[in-house]
Amino acid sequence: MKHLLPLSALVLACFSGSLRAADAPTLLAEYDFEKIPAYVPNWGAGLGSTYKPATGWKTPFKVSLDQDNPHSGDNSLRFELLEPSDKEKIVHSPAIKVEPADGERKVRVRLFVRSTGFGEKGAGIRILERDEAGASIRLLGGSKTLIPVPDSADWVELDAEGVLHSRTASISFMVVAYTEEAPATLWIDDVSIELVPAVTP
Repeated sequence: MKHLLPLSALVLACFSGSLRAADAPTLLAEYDFEKIPAYVPNWGAGLGSTYKPATGWKTPFKVSLDQDNPHSGDNSLRFELLEPSDKEKIVHSPAIKVEPADGERKVRVRLFVRSTGFGEKGAGIRILERDEAGASIRLLGGSKTLIPVPDSADWVELDAEGVLHSRTASISFMVVAYTEEAPATLWIDDVSIELVPAVTP
């Protein structure tokens, strides 16, 4: 004998399912480094205040696609320190647009990383927030490192969340090397950046 749910229960179940679908995170950007040219289009890198295309650097660091032991697919992004330097060394994504919204906007960052030679606090992940004109506002989370990168020969999943400033119109994902020593190498793969719905009472 079949058991039938009351109509009110069916309506509630359908409503709950619609609410969960509406509350799903919105993917802002993902990077798996597959099927792209070797110059890694639109990614940049900097040493102190000097910036240029990511793969344009030859010293004191080098950025490239690497087919040796990616987390998934055929490639990961390799960030290799070749010479000692006392300046921050940064590799960053293109600008990622974030639409305005009423209320709180929370961003979740997820990625896989492996590294060697950096030691404790030698590298980190950060998100730079910019306004409509492209001017820097602040770093997500209020500190220069949103996620510290551990030394690990194996792939490690990292993730963090932070609330965007009300004026933020775009963000950039950044890998930052703080260590002054070389050699050291860091790989990233399967990066995803999502807009997480605000929690409503």
